[in-house]
Amino acid sequence: MSLLLTIQLMVVAVAIATVVGVVGAWAATTASESGSRLGRFVGGVFFLSMVICAACPMILHAAAWEATAGKFGWLPLTQVGASQTGSPYGGLGGVFRGLVACGWIHGLFGGSLVALATWHGTRKVPGAIILQSRLELGPLGSWWRVRLPLAFPWLGTAMLATATLAATEMTVVDLYGYRTLADRFYLQYVVDPTANAILQTTAFPLLIAGMGMTSLFSRLSSSQSVQSSVESQSERVSANSEPSFSAVVWIAVCVAVLISALLVAIPILGIIVKAGHEVVVSGADRSVNWSASRFVQNVLSAPTTFHAEYRWTLALAGITGLVAVCGGWVLAACWRTKLRFRTTIDLLTIVMVLVPGPIVGLAVVRLFQFELPGFRTLYHQTLVPTVIGLLMRALPVAYWIIRAGYHNIGDEVLNAASLDATRWQRLWWIERPLLMRSLTAAFLAAAMVASGDVPVMLPVIPPGVTTVGTRLFEQLHSGARYQEAALAFWYVLGITLLAVVSCRLSLDRRARMP
Repeated sequence: MSLLLTIQLMVVAVAIATVVGVVGAWAATTASESGSRLGRFVGGVFFLSMVICAACPMILHAAAWEATAGKFGWLPLTQVGASQTGSPYGGLGGVFRGLVACGWIHGLFGGSLVALATWHGTRKVPGAIILQSRLELGPLGSWWRVRLPLAFPWLGTAMLATATLAATEMTVVDLYGYRTLADRFYLQYVVDPTANAILQTTAFPLLIAGMGMTSLFSRLSSSQSVQSSVESQSERVSANSEPSFSAVVWIAVCVAVLISALLVAIPILGIIVKAGHEVVVSGADRSVNWSASRFVQNVLSAPTTFHAEYRWTLALAGITGLVAVCGGWVLAACWRTKLRFRTTIDLLTIVMVLVPGPIVGLAVVRLFQFELPGFRTLYHQTLVPTVIGLLMRALPVAYWIIRAGYHNIGDEVLNAASLDATRWQRLWWIERPLLMRSLTAAFLAAAMVASGDVPVMLPVIPPGVTTVGTRLFEQLHSGARYQEAALAFWYVLGITLLAVVSCRLSLDRRARMP
């Protein structure tokens, strides 16, 4: 039964993510390539919105949508969302549950991944192909019939990531009582696991990922051969034409704005509204109000009320991000110099992401149960076990970002440096300045991932330590209240600022590339 529920969630999440992401990528690409200032602005805002959505942990998405449409969300408690039967918890609160809620949250999160991947893939298509297809099919046909099929390896990778996340993530499904394989393992086997339970929980996502990656690699090789044959005959040219604002561009601008609002603005608005929500019950009458003063009071008091949660979250995110950058840098350097280990390193980092969080936490717990000097002290009184568990996802993120940074550095620069310096001298004095922006972006990304990896934290976090993610996970099971909304407000604000800085670093790095 859990396997069937997992498959259903994967199908629903991938379907929503594909529709939202592909349509959003088309709208943003069309708007930004229209040549108009408004179109470029809308395209930039859309891209930033997708990055913010992808950077927010799943527990934060759950908190935002629970505050908006959940049982105690602000929509069901208003006259617009309430049912006509007089039930105080009708309307959206009665529908937004189970597969609907889990599929919606996973689908929108996956939509940001699909949009970013499709946007990147369509922009990598050579300009000669774009111009020729526009002459034959028009701008609309060029994007849907030529650029999108060529970008399918990127689109397929994002769809695969959405499916595997739905199969391995358990915070959202546990909140809504949707018992997938990962959630069943967390509830029934995390204390006393069996080999069969571990195999069932891990084998399915690994099988799906393996089959998907095999198919995508074959499509990627054929797509690259087509594009390289065209680029060998002509230089890449700009796909932008003269500034034009046709009806199609207007539609694209509106669609991009709507999808950006759906994925980012509406959830943030839900947190803001819930933080200032007041429900007054007097006998059989009920009134729902929003107070700006109450919102300010709750938001300003959150850092004091939840100071321990913020402090531990920053500590864990910073330590894990720093360790992940060091480890990812070493792996990326080995990837560049050790050609025979490239595939092994790539596959290892992919497998690390695919292992469900509860199993990672369980493995760390079992590791520190060995009768070795200092292990019990480390387990009960330090953050070492928690950091080790969080590295399972933070390390691959840092590795792939730094790996991309190495890819953007010319081999002639690194080869020339190898003639006059040792390996560690090159790493520190030559490669470090060239990779500084990538290293910073990797640290920020790894810290964001580690800060919200609740499935790993729950089994291994020391007694007395509570992060923002674990606090939200505990409190959301009783319904989103204004305290949790205020707690999530500062969390999403911090994630947004870090995402903006990461985007700026990435754009500056691309602008400096020859």
